[in-house]
Amino acid sequence: MKLRIPTTESLLRVACILALVALPLMVWSLFDGTVWPVLIALSVGQGLGTLSFFLFLVAIARDLHLKRKLVAASKETERERQSSRPPAESAQ
Repeated sequence: MKLRIPTTESLLRVACILALVALPLMVWSLFDGTVWPVLIALSVGQGLGTLSFFLFLVAIARDLHLKRKLVAASKETERERQSSRPPAESAQ
């Protein structure tokens, strides 16, 4: 069974949704200073926010990896083009 990694776009969407869920939980603890809102903010809110940040970092790392691969491929293609060109004839 092959594990399919989600696309970068879907990782970013999930990260944004998790952040949008975590932020109200943390703000709720600011307005209602009782025990349960604070505990929920410190556990669930922080967990969702941390997961959101991690997914964002994974998306950035994937984009940087892809950029490096594309730059390397374009350099190799350019080298192949230059090596396949006939040498320029010297002007006499």
